[in-house]
Amino acid sequence: MPSVGCVGSAAAEDADVTAAPDRLVLVDATNLAYWCDRPPSLRVPLAVFAALRARAQLVRLIFDASARYRLGAEAALYLRLLDDVAGVHEVPSGRPADRELLRQARAQDALLLSRDRFRDHRRRYRRLIDDRARVFGGYVADESIHIPMLALAVPLPAGPEALLASLLAPRRD
Repeated sequence: MPSVGCVGSAAAEDADVTAAPDRLVLVDATNLAYWCDRPPSLRVPLAVFAALRARAQLVRLIFDASARYRLGAEAALYLRLLDDVAGVHEVPSGRPADRELLRQARAQDALLLSRDRFRDHRRRYRRLIDDRARVFGGYVADESIHIPMLALAVPLPAGPEALLASLLAPRRD
């Protein structure tokens, strides 16, 4: 559920667990796009993605097939992101993104960042969904994005353009 006006909701988890860099973090990118209310924006998912990549974390953004239509004015940036940035994926049309996220998280022992409750998938993925160390959310407050379980706090960018440009720039590893 998105927070109104980009002010945090979704109670912060008690523990801070910085994921080992070789542990994959799957990001429910469409869910994060709504953390600052409507219309959805790439600001939050891109800021989280860039911050995790900067600390050499394995990370994958997963978008619903409908994201290209929901993102409105940012649709062209989104399509460029899909085409040009490794680790950004869109679930094919007709396939539920939530089920794909849960399937990948279970199969790859990955962490899953989302504020979704996954109610439609509890029967099949109950153990994973109930594991607060593997499936967790975050919040936006004071112009910062906070993911307590990853010990991550990053500034909320004004827009996604600069983040996309930094992700497209050649990495100097």
